[in-house]
Amino acid sequence: MLNGGDHRFRDIVASALGWWSEAGVDCLASEDARDWLAAPQRAAPPMAPAAPPAAGLTPAPAADALPETLEALTALLATGDYMPNPAPPGRRVMPAGDPSSSLMIVADMPDPDDIEPGHLFGGETARLFDAMLAAMGRERATVYVAPFSPSRIAGRIDERQGTALTRLMRRHIALAAPKALILFGDETARWLIGEEAIGTRGGLRAVDREGEAVPAIATFHPRNLRRMPALKAAAWADMRLLLGVLAQ
Repeated sequence: MLNGGDHRFRDIVASALGWWSEAGVDCLASEDARDWLAAPQRAAPPMAPAAPPAAGLTPAPAADALPETLEALTALLATGDYMPNPAPPGRRVMPAGDPSSSLMIVADMPDPDDIEPGHLFGGETARLFDAMLAAMGRERATVYVAPFSPSRIAGRIDERQGTALTRLMRRHIALAAPKALILFGDETARWLIGEEAIGTRGGLRAVDREGEAVPAIATFHPRNLRRMPALKAAAWADMRLLLGVLAQ
């Protein structure tokens, strides 16, 4: 047997058969005449049938038909086709806390540890997030926390996804009507404030909620603070800016 035993021998045979197939020799014998020097014919792939709408999912609203209540908007986020290729309902994370709170926190998207408990800032990030709230004199029950994207997105949010999510989040903020916003994560700041929010940090910003400006800070996500503790001082300086707004 050749070096490498049976496995090596099978690899050589498979390689040889593959070469002959590419050359057009795809059968042992045939009754029909054939031009063996012609390029091999490849069958066109069959057209896939149009996929039916997924059971239990509601379609995305038309441009002039955004939800009029927080309950309707939450239902859309939970089961609707609010953006291209949304995650199944069981893989989405919903807003939590007090929707009437003066402080709304928007995070870019769930972390893997958030999926099972069904809320943001779970797993190893939970303790740090709760400590940040405590430093502001708050707890989870006294703030409103919402994901910019209810499901995880690999890489950067693309144009179609970001446009759909921004439209819904602006309506979300308008319905919740918070006095101030904390934006966690570069993607959140990029879509709700603009690209310049990523290159420069610090200072109060403004987020447009359908024609009205809401004071906001764009700061580091707790997941990044956990990995880079040296950024905590800068994040706390950002959050102190909102304390003055909330005290007014």
